[in-house]
Amino acid sequence: MIKLSIIAGLTAMTSLVSPAGKDCTGFGFQEVVYTFKQTGTMPPQVNESSSITHGSAKDLFYTNNDSGGKPVVYEIDKKGTLKDSIVIPDANNIDWEDLTRDGSGNLCIGDFGNNNNKRKNLRIYKYNPVSKTTDIVFFAYEDQESFPPLKGERDFDCEAFVWYKNNFYLFSKNRTSNPVKVYMVPDESGEQVAKKVAEIPLEGMITSAALNKDNTQLALLSYGRIYIFKSENQKEHLSLTPQYCTPFAMGIQSEGLEYLEGNKLLISNEQGDIIEAELSKPKDTGKTKTSSQKK
Repeated sequence: MIKLSIIAGLTAMTSLVSPAGKDCTGFGFQEVVYTFKQTGTMPPQVNESSSITHGSAKDLFYTNNDSGGKPVVYEIDKKGTLKDSIVIPDANNIDWEDLTRDGSGNLCIGDFGNNNNKRKNLRIYKYNPVSKTTDIVFFAYEDQESFPPLKGERDFDCEAFVWYKNNFYLFSKNRTSNPVKVYMVPDESGEQVAKKVAEIPLEGMITSAALNKDNTQLALLSYGRIYIFKSENQKEHLSLTPQYCTPFAMGIQSEGLEYLEGNKLLISNEQGDIIEAELSKPKDTGKTKTSSQKK
């Protein structure tokens, strides 16, 4: 199994693996079966959900519209019932792509959508729901020199991030066959540098990321698959090992992902569906298993 250790320097990885069909094992994952059920539909105010994360209370969630929308975060339940609309002060929605929460309970908004790889104003908003104030982390990728780069190098779009021990970890959304790049951005207001700390040999465009409550598992959402990594929560920096993978609906722009309890995930898409996913069982490949994995 491939071990991915995200540390302060770039981790050497194997070359990009392109397994046939929807088989995940070529990436070092165990293919598993998830059950999916729709729990609700986004309210009319959310016409293009690009993210989902935990809200102000249990069973409530924040979501937002994609690029060009109002600087508003909407709070909903799993049925899609609108509970609140929060205008984020001192913020503009250039291209909000993902939401997460930091260790202090702030709502972090990734304004880093960069389809054309031209942006020089990438930022993360940190909204404090108690003081109702906003801090801003500005950043630039350390390895981007051209705006835009050549077509074969346009891997500076991002739609997925998590917060872990005072750093943000961003996962690139590639339009090339290059590995997914992982960047670390310090959780500090002002100008920061996004340092490339790892590459992950995955197939597909990564559209959202989520850590579970105790930071022992990380999920990445893509068009066509969900990837699950084991996370070593005692490490100073994010440390991941490929664990599970499951095929997911193609042809639907699923762009929001959050952990519920246990192995359950909550997913939102731009078509307005709210979907709950639960780990069911390993895929029966008919092969003799040589190792066991915890669920």
